[in-house]
Amino acid sequence: MKDYTELVEKVINKADIILMVLDARKARESINTEAEARIKRKNKKLIYVINKCDLVPKNEIERLNLPNSVRISALRHLGTTILLRKINEIARGKDVVVGVVGFPNTGKSTLINALKGRKSAPTSPISGFTKGLQKLRVSERIMMIDTPGVLPEKRVKGAILVAIGAVDADKLKDPEYGAVQLMKTLKGKIERHYGVEPKDDPYGTLEDIALEKKIIKKGGVADTERMAREIVRKWQRGEIR
Repeated sequence: MKDYTELVEKVINKADIILMVLDARKARESINTEAEARIKRKNKKLIYVINKCDLVPKNEIERLNLPNSVRISALRHLGTTILLRKINEIARGKDVVVGVVGFPNTGKSTLINALKGRKSAPTSPISGFTKGLQKLRVSERIMMIDTPGVLPEKRVKGAILVAIGAVDADKLKDPEYGAVQLMKTLKGKIERHYGVEPKDDPYGTLEDIALEKKIIKKGGVADTERMAREIVRKWQRGEIR
């Protein structure tokens, strides 16, 4: 973790402009406040890139009222032209180095690929795929540096990490807890997606979903662990809205 944090520090030092990539579904929660503080201390230009904007209603993003932010969907190539225009406006015709930072699995490498127009940075649905700094030119005047997804040194609640996709579903030590916390956070979205009625006890709801989907163990008992991982995985991939 320390090595990854040092890599982010190097990116901040080398870059003229920093893009902090956020997950639109949990935009404020996916702000790496430690990196944000470092960027501001060094007086670097910061743009908040609210990625996966196609997964949430436009008015929800507008209510965030984040300064100097751009809404995009890197996967669908929405808003990337606006982002490039904003970078060029800040650059004022000069050559610039643009650093890309953010939590794991927010879509940093996919963003770079979208800006370049063809695949350059390797991407993967598994969080934490990028392992080191990668320097890529996306235009004649813009050089970008990609970093691995970095979690802050200060403790972040596990439920938030699950919600923003920073912890991969297959690596969860307690997937049932993660899925239940998602249910509480998403207020009915998961239940509606699977067509079950919510219960006062969300663990009971999880069991109902498993039985509804026929994800069971021997003897017809609900396999809540496997169901929980599926729920988290579907949410992180944008299949639950």
